[in-house]
Amino acid sequence: MKRPLNRWKLWQKRSAKVVAVTLAAYGAGEGAVAQEGHGHDRSHHAPISQGVVKFNIPAGQMDEALRSFESQSGSKVNLKVPAETVAGFRTKGVSGMMSAEQALRELLGETGLGVKVTGDSTFEIGVQNSEQVDVTTQSTTVALTQFTQPLLDTAQTVNVIPQYIMQEQQVTTLRDTLRNSPGISIAAGEAGAQGDNLTIRGFSARNDMFLDGIRDFGSYYRDAFDYEQVAVLQGPASVQFGRGSTGGVINQETKQPQANEFARGSLQLGTNLMRRVAGDINVPLKDTLDGAAFRLNVVGTQSKVAQRNYAETRRFGIAPSLIFGLNSPTRFSLNYLHEAENSTPDYGLPYFGPRVAKVNRKNYYGFANDNFLRTNPDVVTAKVEHDIGTRATLRNVTRWGNYPRNVVITEPQILTVGTLTAIKDSTGKITGYNATCAPTNATACYPVTTPLSNVQVTRAQIPINSTEDIIWNQTSAVGHFSLRHIENDAVIMAEGGRERSMPQRTARTVGTTNALNPAQDVYVASYSTPPGRTHITSWSYGVGFNDTMKLTQWLMLSGGVRFDHFETQSDQAANGVLPWRADDKPTYRAAAVVKPRPNGSVYFDWGTSFNPSAESLSLTANNATQAPQENETYETGAKWAFLRDRLNLNGAYFRTTKSNVYETDPFDTTQVRNVGNQRIQGVQFGVLGHLPQHFDILAGYAYLSGRVTATTLNASPFAVQAAAIAAQGDAASLALAHSAPFYINPVGMPFANVPKNTGNLWVTHDIGWGFVGGFGTNYTAARRASTGTLIAVYDTTAATNVNNVRLDYKGIPEYWIFSAMIRKPLSDRLDFQANLNNLGNKFYIDQPHPNHLIPGEGFNAQFGFNARF
Repeated sequence: MKRPLNRWKLWQKRSAKVVAVTLAAYGAGEGAVAQEGHGHDRSHHAPISQGVVKFNIPAGQMDEALRSFESQSGSKVNLKVPAETVAGFRTKGVSGMMSAEQALRELLGETGLGVKVTGDSTFEIGVQNSEQVDVTTQSTTVALTQFTQPLLDTAQTVNVIPQYIMQEQQVTTLRDTLRNSPGISIAAGEAGAQGDNLTIRGFSARNDMFLDGIRDFGSYYRDAFDYEQVAVLQGPASVQFGRGSTGGVINQETKQPQANEFARGSLQLGTNLMRRVAGDINVPLKDTLDGAAFRLNVVGTQSKVAQRNYAETRRFGIAPSLIFGLNSPTRFSLNYLHEAENSTPDYGLPYFGPRVAKVNRKNYYGFANDNFLRTNPDVVTAKVEHDIGTRATLRNVTRWGNYPRNVVITEPQILTVGTLTAIKDSTGKITGYNATCAPTNATACYPVTTPLSNVQVTRAQIPINSTEDIIWNQTSAVGHFSLRHIENDAVIMAEGGRERSMPQRTARTVGTTNALNPAQDVYVASYSTPPGRTHITSWSYGVGFNDTMKLTQWLMLSGGVRFDHFETQSDQAANGVLPWRADDKPTYRAAAVVKPRPNGSVYFDWGTSFNPSAESLSLTANNATQAPQENETYETGAKWAFLRDRLNLNGAYFRTTKSNVYETDPFDTTQVRNVGNQRIQGVQFGVLGHLPQHFDILAGYAYLSGRVTATTLNASPFAVQAAAIAAQGDAASLALAHSAPFYINPVGMPFANVPKNTGNLWVTHDIGWGFVGGFGTNYTAARRASTGTLIAVYDTTAATNVNNVRLDYKGIPEYWIFSAMIRKPLSDRLDFQANLNNLGNKFYIDQPHPNHLIPGEGFNAQFGFNARF
């Protein structure tokens, strides 16, 4: 270990001297690269700045790498610094499909050298002006085989949260990272699915999490310690990713070994008793198997939750990775991820009628000494890549993942469902109902006018012990070729494997506690006999093809088709038959990109996706007979890059329609039909900038309008009574059962957990004396807790005819939250950073659920040190 570190230190000293001498000799003359706004008009150089080429330049000496670059790109590189200066640097190399300018910038990395476009096939390399910024951290691509074009030319809304934004905000989880993407809503965990639960453009994305391009379907809270960046690809994407992806997918890009040696670490301490230590070490093994490298990321974190009693997060993570063949056409990498969590979970506050109960925001209704959340996911990924010249690459990825989970969580509930008594005529037929809501009922019910000091909260226990696992293989070929003088970038992919879910749920019945002063006693629970563990297994495979044709410099057409087979079986027999379901489904995508300028694009995109009934590995006798739900999206938008890709803007209008939605017949609950339709449409805008003077900006806005467009469901809280009235069979009874308040059709009602307006902003800038300041805000409009469901709201204990009972929906109010950051370099290797979150100590609901509400964290401050060697 000593020798590489010593070589690294000598290399750093030599590089610093070379750059210093060069700056002195060339800084005042032609050696300095022109500042933005004074450089050559890039729009005249479409061939080199926008044409995408397949590069394969290994790590090594910079002068050799530049010669390879000229050969592979067909461009000319002129040096405005001495040749020996360039020869003194090493590069980590570059591989993949990208523009020549982007490849050259990645080759130069952090050398202090900059790029200037000087002709249709010419670049100039000189010393960066002090006002320039390292643009290699600008996110212009995603590391996914399915996408061969830069994001500027990709006909789809893609929101990228780069690592430098995560570092500035000191985010620690995927959930907090995604607050930087509009159109995403965070939800609380379902009874059997703790972990990250999200909606994208109005549709659940719980099964649309990907880790380096392969599904990551385990139920756990994902830590951000191993992220290079996170990409949110919005809109149906079954052509690229297979089943699901109605609203989009989330891809977590992990940190991979590099050819240069470094070590980084951070320490964070917070006012909420936060302690977090993270490390990132990369060691190149240059003389091993054509260039190898090892990287290790680790994290340990423990934290209370500001303004919440008892809740606590305790997590450890480790992610080693190894790569061989960095300097050869064939590369092999092996990645391992382990995250261990043993936390005290929080299911928040109860509803009282249609809104959150007005209790102390700190109230904890669980049992701190008994409730726990223990997850231990292990994910191993092996990848082999082989370049066939500079025009094609073959890849094979194998993934094994195991996601054990053991949970006991308490859900707080205030019972507000009245007892209904039938009103009958002289013939005995039901003509209506009276409702009584009183604590003295056999099942207690509290009118919303009851003082909270007199209200008891039911503590519903949710114990779950489960394991999910996956074994998956993905093989792809990416090629760049000409056909009748038309350039093509094509991907052929075949993937498949097995996914399993093995849940076991044990029912517990416990007592109640006072709404205002919940007790933290040791409860005495009655246990039911634990059921046997259910085993649900799916086998699936998909074969797809995508191609992008560059008809001219200003017009590109792309399209794809994929065929998926998804088969699921459960070992829990129903009426002597094991539930089984198999679906074979094609999906399609077509898009056109028009480039009025080399740095801009206007696009139109059409795509389809599907959701099989057992998509989340939940199969019963009911859904085993259901055909897949189908989704179709139209999107049109524009993307523009300014200041040589340092500032990127995008905007889009979209419409997604879901058909064949599963619905249980409200008048015959034994029947489930594919008869519902839903539609969501809206607009979305985004800005991402990485500019001089530490001026970073990430902003977004989304307007979503989601509605139920066709349904036979009953939104009335008296649906059971409507079915009983309809069962009488005569015309008068049927008419009564199909009229309000017994039957209310939810057509036109909005989607659950979909605010009409969401927005985010994060901006940083130099503020003088070496300090960098940052400011951010998030806005979420009001939203509903469930789609197409109303509740009865009682304000008296007296018997009331249901015709006179107020109906309402469970809702969550809007909120703004604000945050700030300040950073100060203490040396060239050490920074101090402070982050202030929720500056106004705003009380807001962060994670809604139809049965409980989890508040967001109150004001908290984090203070930390970031070191690099």
